[in-house]
Amino acid sequence: MKYNTILFDLDGTLLYTLEDLADSINYMLAKYNLPTHSIDDVRRFVGNGLRKLVERALPEGENYEHFEEFLKEFIEYYNCHNRIKTRPYEGVLETTEKLAALNIKMAIVTNKGQTASDSLIDEFFAPSITIVIGDDGNHKRKPDPEPIEIALQKLGVTDKSKVLYIGDSEVDAATAENAGLDYVLCTFGFRTAKELSTFHPVAYVDSFAEILSII
Repeated sequence: MKYNTILFDLDGTLLYTLEDLADSINYMLAKYNLPTHSIDDVRRFVGNGLRKLVERALPEGENYEHFEEFLKEFIEYYNCHNRIKTRPYEGVLETTEKLAALNIKMAIVTNKGQTASDSLIDEFFAPSITIVIGDDGNHKRKPDPEPIEIALQKLGVTDKSKVLYIGDSEVDAATAENAGLDYVLCTFGFRTAKELSTFHPVAYVDSFAEILSII
């Protein structure tokens, strides 16, 4: 095998989380008497963490006078409503179990908050994947390579030539490139194949199971 370690993005790569995110942000917008958004709007807003999602969803962005209050309440609400419609993409559970059986080291690196990330990994991926580096406020977010470095340290991996990063967005492509990693882009996630066409991954995959043929 060419790779002995795989790092995954979470939203749009392993899990379809869009509806829970959209429902949660729209609940908050309606509560504050602000205009809500379509699923397609929210799809474009995600990828850079919950703070950026809120900034993009609010008409005034960070200039909204109740921004911090709104953000805090949104995160609390989402953390309690993040497993209602969220589900793994087809083939994800079977494929990660096969990768674990092959002794591939795995971790998740996401801009999602650490609390929500922990609950989702416990729900869907343990024991195949037990390490998730989420946004805990103590390190930089993707596309900065710092969370990648933290994940590799936790896995005890030093040879980046054996590491593959898998994501679904322009943020993921930039993250992998900034970290010096080979990467795969999933076209079934939150970005279309056309939106991802300017990048240079080792492969594009239309289904998660294709990863087995790449490693």
